[in-house]
Amino acid sequence: MKIVMFSINPLYHDRVTGGASKHLYHISRYLGELGHEVVVLCAKPKGTADHFKWAENVTVLPELAFNLPFPQPYAVSGADLALMVEKLTDTLRGADRFYIHDGEWLLPDVYEKIPTVISFRDNIYPESVLGTFTGKADEIVCVSEYSSSVIEHTAGRFYPGLKERMHLVHNGIDFGVFSDVDSSRIARRLGVDPTRDFIFLHPHRPEAGKGLPETIQVTARLVNDYQMTNIKVLVPEWIGEMTSSVDSEFYNAMMRLMADLGVLDHFMFIPWLPIERMPELYSLGNVTLCLGSIVEAFGNVAYESMACGTPSIVARVGVHRTLLPDELVAKVHFGDIDGAVDAVLAINEGSDKIEEGTTRYLQSKLDFGKQVRAYAEIITSCEKRDVLRFTPPVHSEDQQYMLAPWCYLHDRQIYHDFRSKFEPAGQLAEIMTGSPLISHHEAMNLGVSAEAWESWILKSYIVPVFK
Repeated sequence: MKIVMFSINPLYHDRVTGGASKHLYHISRYLGELGHEVVVLCAKPKGTADHFKWAENVTVLPELAFNLPFPQPYAVSGADLALMVEKLTDTLRGADRFYIHDGEWLLPDVYEKIPTVISFRDNIYPESVLGTFTGKADEIVCVSEYSSSVIEHTAGRFYPGLKERMHLVHNGIDFGVFSDVDSSRIARRLGVDPTRDFIFLHPHRPEAGKGLPETIQVTARLVNDYQMTNIKVLVPEWIGEMTSSVDSEFYNAMMRLMADLGVLDHFMFIPWLPIERMPELYSLGNVTLCLGSIVEAFGNVAYESMACGTPSIVARVGVHRTLLPDELVAKVHFGDIDGAVDAVLAINEGSDKIEEGTTRYLQSKLDFGKQVRAYAEIITSCEKRDVLRFTPPVHSEDQQYMLAPWCYLHDRQIYHDFRSKFEPAGQLAEIMTGSPLISHHEAMNLGVSAEAWESWILKSYIVPVFK
């Protein structure tokens, strides 16, 4: 069958720019190996826009004139948007299936007659969030329990039946690629010595939410307070044509922070590596830091690093709270620099490699083959369904509420993923610690004022639960 795919990210024949594009590559390649004709439409990168083959039966058309670099990809003229709609319409002619990678095609009328699968790969970027409300998918793929819960308790409140279309497919890790490998070649190339240097990895895009300020602060504490003067922090340079003025300003601010804290010489900015070199980088490190506030729906870096034998330290934000048990990965509260420092010291004093039991757990939970097979099955078996209709929810005094999936309680405080901070929880902590569900009527009987109840709802601390 002919399968058309859409990516709002630009795609390249010689490099992968992030986790979402990497998974799209593997899914499309697998479908091509099964004999399907796969056409991938994506944003047109700056410079050349030649068609290219990702694999046999997989053709990439980088022709859509979205505004690059991000943010605001839809900041285009009506003329350009019309051309993109026409291009996608023409490409869909004769197609058997349409697959939207990350839910960012926001004009559902274009695919109203074609069986369509939408994969939601994050819960924070505006186009993806809007896509959960405006998408008219026949089937939906979510990459984690956390992500599916967020969608269920946001868009799902207004579209009964949305949950029944959702499939949970964890991002997979190709353990044939991501494993503990010889890192001597990349060490020589980067000019680091793993027998001398304690190597931090910060393999993230240049966004404030990805945790670079926290990595700098942790490094400063270790260097200045614990005399770990052998620390080297490897940070990738972002791809030039995808660097925005916001990225440049962020880099400048981070350089000033490094200088102010006296750790500028401990940071090395390295070239953006192709995917096949990443296992070498992961294997080179002593610790991978994922300390940011960005609300990851999955978070490839932390778990790819672990697959290569290098422990990760993650902030308890988004999926990192629940994807792995606490005993398998070091977790700290966002902003807890002391906790992150303690975790690094524990790793430094103990074994700096992943135990065999952890590897087996990762292989079982994040099975790469299972992932691509599941996508292929969902896409090829998808059939056209009736469009879900907007239905305003009706609440009663007995309506049950739960703590929102984007919140968690700690020491009588509540952390909100989308606000990136802790706030006093007061009565809410007492009530929700004792019971996972509470109605307005029950809360009033426990002495909660109407004003407090309303504030919990307006702050999105609690969400209604619908059967």
